[in-house]
Amino acid sequence: MKFSHSLKFNAVPDWAEHYVAYDYLKSIIFDIEKRRVETINTQMDSETASHRWMKTNHNSSDISDTPTEDETRFISALDNQLEKVAKFFTQKEVTVCNLLDNVDRKVDDCPEDPYPDNGELTLYTHHSSNSAITTQLAQLQQQQQQPRNSTTTMDNMMIMRHNNNTTNSLLITPANHNMNMYKTTSRLSQQPITRTTEDTSSSILAPPPPTVTTTTTTHNDEKHSHNNITSTTKGLTQKMSFESRLSTQTTREYESFVEHLFDLRVQLIQLYILASDLESFIDLNKTAFSKILKKYDKVLNGHLRKEYMNTKVLVAKPFTEMTTGKLRYVIERVERVYADMFCHGHIQRAIRQMKTHLRDQVSYERNTVWKDMVTQERHIHGAHINEPKVPESLYQIPFTSLEIPVKQLRNMVLFLLSFIIFLILVNIHIFGSSEENHCFALLVFAAMLWATEAIPLYATSLLIPFLIIPLGVMRNETDGSHMSAKDASKEVFASMFNGTIMMLLSGFALAGALSKYGIAKAFASHVLSRAGTRPRWVLLSIMLVAAFLSMWISNVATPVLCFSLIDPILRTLPDNSPVATCLLLGIALASCIGGMTSPISSPQNIITVQYMNPSPGWGIWFAVALPISLISIVMCWILLLMVYRPDRTCAHLNTIKPTKGKITIQQIFVLFVATTTIILWCVGTSIEDTIGSTGVIASIPLFVFFGTGILGKDDLHAFLWSVVILAQGGMALGNAVTSSGLLQNIALHIKDGIENFDVLTILIIFSSLILVFSTFVSHTVAALIIVPIVQQVGQQLPQPHPNLLVMGAGLACSAGMGLPVSGFPNMSAIMLEDPKGKPYLTTRDFIITGIPTSIFCTIFVCTLGYGILTAVGY
Repeated sequence: MKFSHSLKFNAVPDWAEHYVAYDYLKSIIFDIEKRRVETINTQMDSETASHRWMKTNHNSSDISDTPTEDETRFISALDNQLEKVAKFFTQKEVTVCNLLDNVDRKVDDCPEDPYPDNGELTLYTHHSSNSAITTQLAQLQQQQQQPRNSTTTMDNMMIMRHNNNTTNSLLITPANHNMNMYKTTSRLSQQPITRTTEDTSSSILAPPPPTVTTTTTTHNDEKHSHNNITSTTKGLTQKMSFESRLSTQTTREYESFVEHLFDLRVQLIQLYILASDLESFIDLNKTAFSKILKKYDKVLNGHLRKEYMNTKVLVAKPFTEMTTGKLRYVIERVERVYADMFCHGHIQRAIRQMKTHLRDQVSYERNTVWKDMVTQERHIHGAHINEPKVPESLYQIPFTSLEIPVKQLRNMVLFLLSFIIFLILVNIHIFGSSEENHCFALLVFAAMLWATEAIPLYATSLLIPFLIIPLGVMRNETDGSHMSAKDASKEVFASMFNGTIMMLLSGFALAGALSKYGIAKAFASHVLSRAGTRPRWVLLSIMLVAAFLSMWISNVATPVLCFSLIDPILRTLPDNSPVATCLLLGIALASCIGGMTSPISSPQNIITVQYMNPSPGWGIWFAVALPISLISIVMCWILLLMVYRPDRTCAHLNTIKPTKGKITIQQIFVLFVATTTIILWCVGTSIEDTIGSTGVIASIPLFVFFGTGILGKDDLHAFLWSVVILAQGGMALGNAVTSSGLLQNIALHIKDGIENFDVLTILIIFSSLILVFSTFVSHTVAALIIVPIVQQVGQQLPQPHPNLLVMGAGLACSAGMGLPVSGFPNMSAIMLEDPKGKPYLTTRDFIITGIPTSIFCTIFVCTLGYGILTAVGY
């Protein structure tokens, strides 16, 4: 969680405006940074600007000790915030002291004997007394006669209490505790307080009528007096004859005493909550000053943090050690008084009860005021958008008053249409057998649901196994007879978890470890920090970084990481700058291209490997995919430079600073495991006799990372399980289509039309088909539907080339990037907005650059890729 959010969440809502305005100070830093970039770009030529920029950002030792105008502006803002915090703390300090005075008065005014002994009814007796108690009581009477100042500060109170030992009677030591100073044990037997749960909660209830009789408290009884107050009351046995002997005066004294205890307890709780909130107020603001100064030094290459903290913040009244010590003294004093008056001196129980009240207060504030603050913040952010968001349109059902969202209605109609087509296809005979007819109906039904997303993609995958068995589409491989439901269910579920799924999970584990321990971010930031400031080189660098990271942490997570890395550049650009559009498009398109670079870089590659026999191995995959990817990225980079001309708009960009920190043992361990796994994958085909398949190698990072604690349960929950389920459903469908004979039948019909074509022409046809399909639908869905058909067609050719066609089609899946819906990177990019709430990218941007890049990439797959695949024997 960002500190600005943590500050708001942990702050006392009613004091929100009195905390350090962290976001305001951060905006000043970013404004200074932006003005520096604009000054360099507008006032100097390219060479001078570059020299000045490098000097400013990389040679901080030459910075003058004289404060600049920007530094003076920031220091002034800090001073105002520090003064605001100190002024508010002083006001609350007075309130704390006044409450502490009131508590002292309440304790001092507690009657020594609220139930006078009438000679026959003894309310309490004491078997321990000594001269020390007498002395302390005498000192207490002296204190009662001293005048009190309502505006006493904690300084004066500390001095007074240091010189006057009367208050030490409230801080009873364990040795004196059982002497029952102020007769607290006897008062507890009369107090109208009932704990609903011992030691955890308490509530003040209406007092019982004053019909209780005597009880004698001894040292042996006192050790049991910490039980539930109601049980203490029950222990007060009485005789009916005594009730008539309680005078009206005694009843009034009892009621007065009960009310007195009630007020005392309420004030103690109020004081405890206030002092605890004030202590948190100090800690949060101290952290806020430290973090904002650290950000200033990091962003603007300053050296302000240490000096300002030592000379101004730490010497300000709220942040001195003396102030925190006094506040801690007040809290401990309240806990002791509460323990002596209401918990028989059990300090730990008193602390637990007081903290229960504090937790209840915090919970109430966060569940009421905090929710209001979140709502207000959302409204504020919404106000930045130039055009108001159109509310979800509703459709009124004819002849009724019911309304339904249009989107939901659309999904319902599409699902119903798909289901009707499914029922029709089930009951007509297109192919020679019922298994093929039913499987064709299932294939069309699943394809329509995946293409239209009438229900979530993974939900469709979960529906497929349920339909395969009742439809009876599975055949025995040996004789082609109808497979029983029991055998079919085993076959279907066996196909849903195999070595390919293990590779997918292993890829998630590698991505999680590389991201969790900052390895990916450290690598990317160090590369980008050396890219210079010219927009063209920054753009090429970020695109290469995005493609490289997509190989290891998938092209789903890579765009999010890269978008955060270029934030220092985006915040310093002018409004509506095409440079921002160019950079974000470059990351999205490079991530799509990077989706073809390794078998685990995208789900469609996992599916492609599933249909290649023998498995290509990482070595062959790299040999084919890397040259295509690099050339495609260069062509995309040239196209972006031609369309957006970033160098003309902004000659120099802000630098991206590398992440700092020492290399840890965990990082070295993660790199070692990842490197070992990748090497084994690359040589997997040569050790198949030992390991069986690459899925066995994939279990290494899963076991090692989770077994050693590198990854935990939360990391496992963060896996993209929806993608896993989607892949599993696709594999189950592919197995059913193959087992029913439908796939072979379709492949034979297609083969009859293209058998006279050479392999290159067939590759072009299927690559073009899958490019169109993956542009409008998910890459993964395109691979699930078309790759199995391509594999069967390749097997049925006069000269079979199934692996060549399958891998070419799989690589072409990643080439679809012409629309915002064409893959996860594009979806992530289209959602980004500038500080004013305006989207950086539009559909037009993707069409202008994405479609030409898709065409170039597909051409390279069909030419360069075909040549390399042929050379390796495919």
